[in-house]
Amino acid sequence: MNKKLQPGFTLVELIVCLLIVFMLVGLIVPSTCCPSRERARQTVCTHNLAQLAKAHAIIMINRSELDGYLGLLKINDDATFRDEDPLTPEREIMVAWPTRLLPTIEQVTLHDQILSGGRDFNLNAPPLIEIFYCPSDPPIDMATGSLGYVANSGMPDLLAASQSQPSDLRANGVFHDQRPGRFGPKFRWSDFKNGHSTTILLSENIHRDPPGSASQPGNTWLRPAAGATNLEQWYGMVWVVDPQNPRSPRFQLMEPLGRDMRSESELDQPYAASGTRFARPASNHPDVFNVAFCEGNAREISRDIDYAVYQQLMTPDGQKAAPADAPNQRFEKTLPADQRFMNPPLTDADY
Repeated sequence: MNKKLQPGFTLVELIVCLLIVFMLVGLIVPSTCCPSRERARQTVCTHNLAQLAKAHAIIMINRSELDGYLGLLKINDDATFRDEDPLTPEREIMVAWPTRLLPTIEQVTLHDQILSGGRDFNLNAPPLIEIFYCPSDPPIDMATGSLGYVANSGMPDLLAASQSQPSDLRANGVFHDQRPGRFGPKFRWSDFKNGHSTTILLSENIHRDPPGSASQPGNTWLRPAAGATNLEQWYGMVWVVDPQNPRSPRFQLMEPLGRDMRSESELDQPYAASGTRFARPASNHPDVFNVAFCEGNAREISRDIDYAVYQQLMTPDGQKAAPADAPNQRFEKTLPADQRFMNPPLTDADY
């Protein structure tokens, strides 16, 4: 009597089933691990901003004031290089705000190299420093000094500044243009009126032009390239007041936070050609961007934040905020009541 064959898998069928299982696992794992990887990168970014803010606090404690997003740095008498800008005094070079922080972020040797100069150090191609950029926004060229963070530079600077009419007002922001002929005010600890923990110091901004390379110098964390334009957009972030709607500016003045909504015909143009539109926070993090406050605390903020709240976070003394060319025309007194961005006061739930 013949026995019935028991149903089962052949070796080929078993191998096929295992391959299908492995393929399904391969599809599932990226979807579960990528959010955790992005969260880790975002944590690093927040830590970077907090460390940079604390470094600025050390400078404030030691010197009682902050330099601008651009300013002059005195170099040693025996330094061999010269600044290309004819307005720069002898024995001084133009530097961007991150350069001032080097001694407080364990980069003393690099800072000494900048001060002493020498033929072996290229001011236009400084080394990459990881704390100066977010890992979700890695540099295009790992050999150049990329910068992914920007400083609170108040309202858009006046193009025609003078000693009697500086490029911006102290009440409008924290870092002001200290280049020769700009007369931007230096910020003091006593200038905080709205609170250290609710005044933005630094933020991410991915909508900035590439930094160039050693063979073709561009803007870097150390200083801008010779002849570079719209440097407030490259090193700073601003807030604007649209006369048509102060609480929601037109995109021609300010792109929505975190977004690039240029038309297809504009995409091949540099961000610097867009004026103030992109001088604001933006990141590669989903729906948020990271900022550091003057107190040293850092956190993420929704890119859908109310623009009036953003204005309040940018102004250290919003009650005195005004156009640089009309300092007595304060927005809180000249704007209609429903358009005043400092009223009502902020709460933690607002951002």
